Amino acid sequence: MNKEFRPDVIWFNSFIITVLCVFAVILIRFEALNIFFAFGLFGVFLLVAVLSYMIGLQRGLLLSVGVTFCYGSYLIYAVIISKEMTTVDPLDVAWLFLIPLISVLAAKLGECISRNESLAKDIEAIAELVTLDGDTGFYNNQGFFKKLDEEFWRAKRYNEAFTLLLLQIANFDEIQLAYGNVGASRILIAVAKNIDLKMRGTDVKGLLIDNMLGILMPGTNAEGAVTVVEKLYLFLTVVAVELEDGKKNIKVKPSIGAASFQESDIDVIEVYERARTELTYDRG
Repeated sequence: MNKEFRPDVIWFNSFIITVLCVFAVILIRFEALNIFFAFGLFGVFLLVAVLSYMIGLQRGLLLSVGVTFCYGSYLIYAVIISKEMTTVDPLDVAWLFLIPLISVLAAKLGECISRNESLAKDIEAIAELVTLDGDTGFYNNQGFFKKLDEEFWRAKRYNEAFTLLLLQIANFDEIQLAYGNVGASRILIAVAKNIDLKMRGTDVKGLLIDNMLGILMPGTNAEGAVTVVEKLYLFLTVVAVELEDGKKNIKVKPSIGAASFQESDIDVIEVYERARTELTYDRG
């Protein structure tokens, strides 16, 4: 049984209650001879549907078998022993089949909806994983720009501040020559992990194309960004990296471009291009 809150259970129960109310109105309207018995039997029928929807097929079937057994026993007692019923209405017998049937249908419906909800959550989780870099946990190029676009329109709507930082290793070509592509990749990952340790939890980090790192800082204006950039230059100058021949301290030259949101910006590309321009002129 799924113990998580399921909104569909509320909707299903609301539907059942509505059906029960409509049935009660119909009975009163047509002045059924045995209104209380008919209403009570129909209520039990719907109760089995509700419980089967919630508890699943196996337990729902056990419940319906128990209810059917009790109702069947009542019919036998009323016809043979107490003689309360001289004839058996076909509808009275039909309930013996309808109760297990509604149990199966309701349980199958509940399981189907629950499975679909679980599948939707899995798809959402997979979609999130697709936008993450496996080595650093940073967003990849696609995921980072999606977050950047969301932050831009939020800032545009509420007139809030944010700053975009773009960072590259200016001597990355030299590092590749000295340590190879694998070593250079490890150094880039080490730089990313250092950034992750120093930045705020609310900051969005991305590992972008062209060996570029992106940092989105919500709530940070241009003045605050200057302080962050100064700190980045300090703690990224030397990074400890585990290479094939052991752990080494590697000197890197970080290049950083910063651009803060402006009210005149039309779209996120303008912010990105300003940061990219500063990055181009800053060679570490």
